[in-house]
Amino acid sequence: MLGMLFKIAAFVVVAHYLVRFLLRIFRRQGKVYYLTPMRQFSLVFWSLISFWLALIMFGMLLRHHTDTNLEQSIAMGLGSILLLFSLPTLLVHLQYWRHERESAMELEKDHRTALLLRPGQQYLLKPGSIQEIVETKSSSSGSFWRHYGYLTIFLRDGRTLTVTSLLIDLETLKALWPHVPYRIKTKWICFL
Repeated sequence: MLGMLFKIAAFVVVAHYLVRFLLRIFRRQGKVYYLTPMRQFSLVFWSLISFWLALIMFGMLLRHHTDTNLEQSIAMGLGSILLLFSLPTLLVHLQYWRHERESAMELEKDHRTALLLRPGQQYLLKPGSIQEIVETKSSSSGSFWRHYGYLTIFLRDGRTLTVTSLLIDLETLKALWPHVPYRIKTKWICFL
């Protein structure tokens, strides 16, 4: 069983470098943002790997009982830890995906505007129409869900919009409006 754990660790290391290489090749800066498979994959990759490894660990417990108690304890402990780290991220990802699946955003950096398109609605966001921006980000820096966050944009006409990090890199959006009042809220996990 320990040999299997070493093989899994080697696979994860190779997969890590392969994904980083592919992300660097296919990264492009555009002006229209929507849910792309590559952006989703880059955010959820480690959680999927962790979930898969947890299932493998629990699957090892169902084999013939040729493993020692120590190996079974290691498999159960590692499987539980991996599952506890992957499930919150997968749930946040699913929630963000449901929120943004039909959204698109077009940025006009020259005019400092953004056009947010949602089913049956469109919002033209410019510095004069925004009262305040609140960024909600994760307070846990070493977890899989640290890249998930969202901006709550309060408009002067009373409407409130939420834009998640699944749709667009939030730093890119915040850079459009440097003079708009801005504050940060932290949560351990950034559920909407």
